[in-house]
This record gives sequence, structure tokens and C-alpha cells, in this order.
Amino acid sequence: MIAEVSGMPVSLLVILVLSSASSCIAFALAAYKQGLAVKRWACLALLLGPLTYPLFSAHKRLADVKLLRHGKYRIEC
Repeated sequence: MIAEVSGMPVSLLVILVLSSASSCIAFALAAYKQGLAVKRWACLALLLGPLTYPLFSAHKRLADVKLLRHGKYRIEC
């Protein structure tokens, strides 16, 4: 029998916590690599988990376009 914590199975709770924690680390490293705000993206990933990816990719693209518009530089992935 699966134990429940306030109506939610423990296994689902563990999966959500591990998903958020791994997303936090992954997005912090990706933000550092791209030169974006590390704490902001780590906190957002901790709250939203993998749902942060579309926001991150759009922000990364906008930062790249802004950099290209104002200079002759390109961020390499």
C-alpha cells in the first residue's frame, strides 16, 4: 500500500521533488554557460521544474538577438 501525504501518493511527491531539483541544477548550469542570470533561472526551475524550458529557450534567443543587434558577437551553444 502506498502511503499518502495530504491526499497525494508519496511516490508522486518524490518524483516532483527530484524533477524540480534536477531541473534547478540543469538550468543553473545552462544559464551560467549562456551568460544569463544563474540565480533567477535556478529559482524558476526549482518552482516550475521542466516547464521552465520554453521560457529559458525564448529568453536565450532574445538575448542572442539583442547581442547581435548591438554588436558583432554571437553566443555559441
